[in-house]
Amino acid sequence: MTTIIQNTQHEFWLQRWEANQIGFHREQINELLQRYYPKALLPDNPRSLVPLCGKSKDMLWLSAQGASILGCELSPSACEQFFIENQLGAARNHDKNFQYFQHDTITLACGDFFALPLEIAGELDFCYDRAALVALPADLRQIYAQKIAQLLPSGSLYLLITLSYSDLARVAPPYSISHAEVENLYAANFTIQHLETLAEQVTYPVQKSPVNNHVYLLKRK
Repeated sequence: MTTIIQNTQHEFWLQRWEANQIGFHREQINELLQRYYPKALLPDNPRSLVPLCGKSKDMLWLSAQGASILGCELSPSACEQFFIENQLGAARNHDKNFQYFQHDTITLACGDFFALPLEIAGELDFCYDRAALVALPADLRQIYAQKIAQLLPSGSLYLLITLSYSDLARVAPPYSISHAEVENLYAANFTIQHLETLAEQVTYPVQKSPVNNHVYLLKRK
């Protein structure tokens, strides 16, 4: 069942994409992904989930490493822009809940991530999250963490990048997420390794206090 909170979030993000208010999008490949992608710990051609993927170019980088990508994104505009801007043709099909865009080893499932079924996700080896958890209000972060745990099988790896800042007046995404909250959300189902804290050089919107990126490698128990 879709909650009122989820419906509100759907409307918020669809409007952001339609208005092209996507300051969260990055044209550069994320440096923490490049530094900490656990390629040596993954099988060849790992099936990799990118939740709330937008039109992230990080998916192109993951594909170039040999990964098979399943991105999940609410906005049809974001999915279309990903393929158009990267000059990739995409086959399309759909079912009751999702529209699918596919090119080679990259598939984007356009629809509500919380409704993504196990049979579509398949046997996942890896999950990459740079902008999903931090985009969700506190009410939905616990539900999101439970959904990730449901989709990822035992032994799979999960690279999680969060933000933290001390501007407590800020009430819009990206949200500040503490180490304690990461532990609270994931410790029951994952082992958690904090790999690095890196100061953010450029943030949008501009923050009143310094912003740090935190990168974690989680392993499903």
